[in-house]
Amino acid sequence: MRFLTKGDKILISILFLFSICTILYSFSLYPNQAEKSAEVRVNGSLVKTMRLREGYREEYRIGGQSEYAIIEVDSGKVRIRQDDSPRQIGVHTGWIRTPPQQIINLPYRIVVTVVSSESQDIDDIIR
Repeated sequence: MRFLTKGDKILISILFLFSICTILYSFSLYPNQAEKSAEVRVNGSLVKTMRLREGYREEYRIGGQSEYAIIEVDSGKVRIRQDDSPRQIGVHTGWIRTPPQQIINLPYRIVVTVVSSESQDIDDIIR
């Protein structure tokens, strides 16, 4: 029966410490993702909250046959897919995915904002 030598114990200790450091480093690189959602506001009042997560797809229509907007959520990002405003600025904004990005449709007073449960890096805005 063979026992571990002093060199074997040192090697095992080094490998164990290396594996622990690697695991801790990977947690610092990939922290828990905060829950993100898109808030849809019309005339300043909240009308819909849509969750932003991978593999999730949803559409929401605001308005009637005329003066409408279709808001689309797909795999963690949101956009105004279609509306009948004259200049289509909200549609041309494209996809947004990180807080505090916004899409604004002025003719119909629609604001789509990405919000997160995690605090942001920006503390203050200096003018």
